Order: sequence, then C-alpha cells, then structure tokens
Amino acid sequence: MKANLHRPELIHLKSHITETGKLTFFEGNGLFPFPIKRSFWILGVPEGQQRGVHAHKQENQLLICLSGNVQVNLECLDGKQYIFTLQKEDEALYIPNMTWSSVTFGREAVLLVMADRAFDEADYIRDKNSFRQMQEDYFKTEKR
Repeated sequence: MKANLHRPELIHLKSHITETGKLTFFEGNGLFPFPIKRSFWILGVPEGQQRGVHAHKQENQLLICLSGNVQVNLECLDGKQYIFTLQKEDEALYIPNMTWSSVTFGREAVLLVMADRAFDEADYIRDKNSFRQMQEDYFKTEKR
C-alpha cells in the first residue's frame, strides 16, 4: 500500500498587536489540517542540541517556536528534504506523518508541539535505517 504523501508547510497564525503587547491565536477548525489531541512543549535544551530525530507512522504534528529559534530538518518518504528556521510565534510548521525530523535548538528556545494523536510509542520510527528501508520500499512500489 502506498503512503499518502503530504508536504511540510508553514501556516501563518493571526496576531493582534496593541501598545500593551502582541496576542497570537488560532481558534476553531479549519486553520490546521487536523484536530489537536495532544500538546507538549520543550524547553531548557542546550543551544545546538537536537531533539526529535524520528518519524511517525501515523501522527501529524504542528511546531511553533514560542521563544528563541529552532532549525527543523525534514526528510519525506520520497527523499525530498526541507529546512525551516522557526523564530516567530505566529508561524506553525505542519509536519505530516512519515517525515523524518530533527530539531536543533537555539539559545533559550521554547518549542510547542501539537499532534493529532495521543502518545503511542508504537507509532515512532526511531531508527534511521528503518526509515531508509521504508523509503526504498516506497521507491520500489513507485516503479511498478
């Protein structure tokens, strides 16, 4: 069975700026490509360290850098690679399933992650060689 490939993309969030500060928000359905079922945030990661370094079989995610900056390196099942630098709280990065990701943290970065599934360890692909094998299998089915 072929994977349904989607592409990573930046989603711009609405902000309201006044003399008392900036409010960035999202509401209702439709802005994100899925309903949010889990949220977590990552902070205190030393500058230059990586987190993530895995893919998900089913889970889709949104990443928002609330403070500082992060560099997100992505590789899709078809081998296409992307690099995003997140440093604005009004940008959400959509990461579809079957996308290998690694996130390098800048100084004092705070990263919010929202997902369409509850945590399930069985959904994780943590071994890059396993992901590479899935890529090879994908290309074999594409040639048919």
